Amino acid sequence: MYDHRDDIPPPMPGEDDVVRRRLLWGLWGAVAVTVIAAIPGVLLGRGGDTKNLTSAQPFLPVTTTVTTVAAAPTAGEATPPAPAPTTTVPKGVVTPVRATPSATTTTARPVVGPARTCRNSYDPACGPFRWDPDPGNNQALTVTVTPLSQQGKAGQAVNFHVVADDPDARIARDCVVIDFGDGQAAGGCPPATACPAPYGPWAPPARAPDHYEFTAEHRYMTATAAGQAPYVASFRLESHSFCSPDPYGGSAAGSATVTVSA
Repeated sequence: MYDHRDDIPPPMPGEDDVVRRRLLWGLWGAVAVTVIAAIPGVLLGRGGDTKNLTSAQPFLPVTTTVTTVAAAPTAGEATPPAPAPTTTVPKGVVTPVRATPSATTTTARPVVGPARTCRNSYDPACGPFRWDPDPGNNQALTVTVTPLSQQGKAGQAVNFHVVADDPDARIARDCVVIDFGDGQAAGGCPPATACPAPYGPWAPPARAPDHYEFTAEHRYMTATAAGQAPYVASFRLESHSFCSPDPYGGSAAGSATVTVSA
């Protein structure tokens, strides 16, 4: 392995002695250090009194530094969770109390029913009754009797022709009240219909013109005396357009006179 060197000069005379002396001094120095370092251990091991311990130098504490290297996670393995923070509270430290948030209180809204329809209503909550719009003026019912004046004999039949007209309401055929003026009467009207009271605004009924006529017969049995007023026959009729109140209905009467001879 090594090349042979013929050109290295031989050592000088006396140079080997110097080298040997230096090696011997170094060896004695190492022995002395070893012996001095072993003396405390020998004394301690023999249970000697600490008063007799002597040392060339004070004991120095041995400081050991431990470095922990976190192992890197292996591929495919789950990373362990971080440790939870400590809950120990040092003495003298006041920890603020956190109020637990209360559950949100939801106020129930009142159930709203369907809106009240105050139109053509019988609900008192709708207020006083009124026509909306205004129905206008009522066209009156008229009743005429012909002949207006006639003469007859006691016990004979006398005829009256009655004509009724109403420009905006129906004439009630079942409601005719007759008074012949001699204490005799005929006809009549059925009981009034029970009408519920209306409230709030009402639309007027449609106008309904009507015409009605009939003939009534009667026999006067007593003649009128001289100077006595003739008999007065009266015919009353009614018309209706609404139960109650009625914007176009009404009543009217027509009459005629009769003089009766014996």
